[in-house]
Amino acid sequence: MVLSANRKQPCGLSRRRAVAILLLWALLPGGLAGQTNTASEYEVKAAMLYNLTRFVEWPPGAFPDGRAPTLLCILGRDPFGDSLTSLASRQTPGARPVEIRRLRSEAELHVCQVLYISSSEKKSVDHIFLALRSSSTLTVGEMAQFAARGGMVQFSLEEKQVRFEVNLDAASRADLRISSRLLVLAKVIRNQAGNPPREVSGASPHP
Repeated sequence: MVLSANRKQPCGLSRRRAVAILLLWALLPGGLAGQTNTASEYEVKAAMLYNLTRFVEWPPGAFPDGRAPTLLCILGRDPFGDSLTSLASRQTPGARPVEIRRLRSEAELHVCQVLYISSSEKKSVDHIFLALRSSSTLTVGEMAQFAARGGMVQFSLEEKQVRFEVNLDAASRADLRISSRLLVLAKVIRNQAGNPPREVSGASPHP
């Protein structure tokens, strides 16, 4: 599905999906939701990446304790500028805080609850997925075929609109539950181990 700077709604959009889009957009931290005509590609992507933390449920033990922040990590070249840091500085009262961390090496991967793998790491992505195989880290990227290769959320830009795919099987293997409120906005694919990816029209909902 689409979240874009111009917020042009496609023809024939179902009422349910339109409501879901508005719901997700309403959760964007102060400021950006009111600047959708001027927001850059990476301001929109930064907001989407940041808000993934609100639509994913991690398993028990993914955090050291109830007060530990959600670590949103960037591996490789950071395309977001100050956008993520700015979003993290405006925390929602009562919610688990989000901390932005820019990794210097793959040795730090396992501390992250969310890992954005930059396109600069394209040659290493399969090795990174292998290193995270036993973890509950949500992997996010925007390189071609990221979700089909085993990534969990893939951003893309089509006709100046930001779209995203969710690999539901990859998330399930990591014991992550993705809310139906997010899935209704996404192109959902199934990529069971050993099988090629396929798009599905529906997904098992998690509230």
